[in-house]
Amino acid sequence: MGRTGIIAIVAIVGFSVSEIPTASAACTSIQARCAVEIGGQCDPKTGRWFYGYYMNKVAGGNTQLFHACVSRELAKQRK
Repeated sequence: MGRTGIIAIVAIVGFSVSEIPTASAACTSIQARCAVEIGGQCDPKTGRWFYGYYMNKVAGGNTQLFHACVSRELAKQRK
């Protein structure tokens, strides 16, 4: 018989996490503030934030809400 191939499909829906902690490690970035605003979490000690589902933790929010918040906050900065 021939070799059997395994195809793994990974789907990640509605979650994000910061990869690099900020130097001040505070939750003050637009992304961190928006994650918390939509129901996510931010660790002020590390500056890492997330929303949705991450590492067996569930928080509120979804990608659409997150992007809407970030867009709104960036538009405020441009004024």
